[in-house]
Amino acid sequence: MKLSALTVSFGLWLCISGATAFAGGLLLPGSGAVSTARAGTGVASTEGGEALSLNPAGLAKSKGWTITIGAALIDYSMSFQRNGTYDTHDLDAEPYEGQRYAVIENDAKPPLGIGPYQPIPVIALTTDLGGRVPGLTLGIGLTAPNAYPFRNMNKTTGGNAYYVENSRGGLSFPTTFNDPPPPTRYDIIEQEGAVVLPSVGASYSITPEVDVGARFSAGFAQVKSSVAIWGEGANYNEYIKKDGVFTLEAKDNFVYAWALGVAYRPAPTIEIGAQYTSQIDVSAKGDAVSETGSGLNPPIMVFPSGAVRCAAGGTAEKLKGCVEFALPMTATVGARYKFLGETGAMKGDLELNVDWQHWGAERTSKYRVVVDAQAAPVGLPDNGIDLKDNIVDHGLRDTFGVRLGGSWNFPAGANTVVARGGVGYETAAAKPGWERADVDGAARTLVTVGGSYKLSKVSIDLGFGYVYEGTRTDSRTCNPILTDQDPAMPGIQYQGCGPNGEQQPLADRQGPSPINPVVNSDQQLENPVNEGTFKSHYLLFMVGMSTWF
Repeated sequence: MKLSALTVSFGLWLCISGATAFAGGLLLPGSGAVSTARAGTGVASTEGGEALSLNPAGLAKSKGWTITIGAALIDYSMSFQRNGTYDTHDLDAEPYEGQRYAVIENDAKPPLGIGPYQPIPVIALTTDLGGRVPGLTLGIGLTAPNAYPFRNMNKTTGGNAYYVENSRGGLSFPTTFNDPPPPTRYDIIEQEGAVVLPSVGASYSITPEVDVGARFSAGFAQVKSSVAIWGEGANYNEYIKKDGVFTLEAKDNFVYAWALGVAYRPAPTIEIGAQYTSQIDVSAKGDAVSETGSGLNPPIMVFPSGAVRCAAGGTAEKLKGCVEFALPMTATVGARYKFLGETGAMKGDLELNVDWQHWGAERTSKYRVVVDAQAAPVGLPDNGIDLKDNIVDHGLRDTFGVRLGGSWNFPAGANTVVARGGVGYETAAAKPGWERADVDGAARTLVTVGGSYKLSKVSIDLGFGYVYEGTRTDSRTCNPILTDQDPAMPGIQYQGCGPNGEQQPLADRQGPSPINPVVNSDQQLENPVNEGTFKSHYLLFMVGMSTWF
């Protein structure tokens, strides 16, 4: 095998692993127990601690001191069956060759979760300072995006883990190869991630009808991801012993975001709200652990390069890598109608929200990945080639959502029972042919219900939600092969997925293909690995409590 092919394979291996680390969950609407149980509607109605996330102008509705503690517990169920069968090869026969790709399911268990459920917290304190500054209300708290970036697609047909953990913090190949490898291994094996954002906010009532607000958040982002990749430049038969397996664990110790909001009450029964949240840029650095397959000929080694682009101190056991990506800027507008009783007390409300999320931006759809490493044949380190910076395209586009939610109050003696619910729909983030296991890019329909029991100084909140994404099938089956019909490169023609079997330009490709970090992007080989059938849905449980004094 040529050195360039070796470097191609390991560059792709290193690049994909970091790029997919946090992309596992597009944002779900809402924050905490109340707004999430209203299908995420809240830009016009929000108040108390949840206003810190949804619309900081809503802080102005809080009088005195309020404390909000809540969480949305999210579970993401997803399965994928790849089109086609396991390929045959000439090196040795595996018992699964020719078998149909099996259905593989996400079996994630978040490290701080409850089984498959990941709690997304809201903890906030608001105060109007006792009226010392008329019209001013402050808020402080801890928030996090409603998302589920966790994946575990590391299963065999018997339900056991295929790749095994090693002492270096990564994954290793199995001891035997009798079981078929996960068909999603080139997309994702395992991943987890978190963005935690302590926040401060303030609102000011310009007039009795108009409030404005702002929020600043600063925290950290942490990501970990494991993938398999070709161990040689044209492993079209996907021979497991010519794969590599790679894990990157990285952290950005300072990420920040800001938001602006406005609320307007043109009449006692009507409220209008709008908010804008900035893009959250992440530049994470950390350790990369790699392992090569036993079928590579000649064997290769990956070792630190002379150039330090991520961090110094890398070793062959733990390289240094970094990844840059972003969560999108968002904007929401909404209007609320309040049903008032004869005394002016609110009996119920109905709210409509429309939102936009800028997933099509360069940094949110295309991630930049760097690894301080070289690849070379074993014993020939002087022949190593530096891995280039790489851009991994996830094929995302902007999304739009519409949500309708509301509530109704039922007197219960001196207390109140509040029933709430909502429905919503969001467009797909993934372009046609780009849906994949590591990123949830599907269109969504959301249904939620919930309620509160309000005492004089305390509210206890519960809710449940179901996000339907259904079944999506990409009926294409692209099986690139090697031919010997290229006069310029006898025996090494790469047949692609075009109408006549040709390699297509990058702009015409549908779906992620192997990426080569040592050549120009227009020379990257086409071999999509996401063609098949996806099924997915979310379950949400909301729980919270608020008190005011």
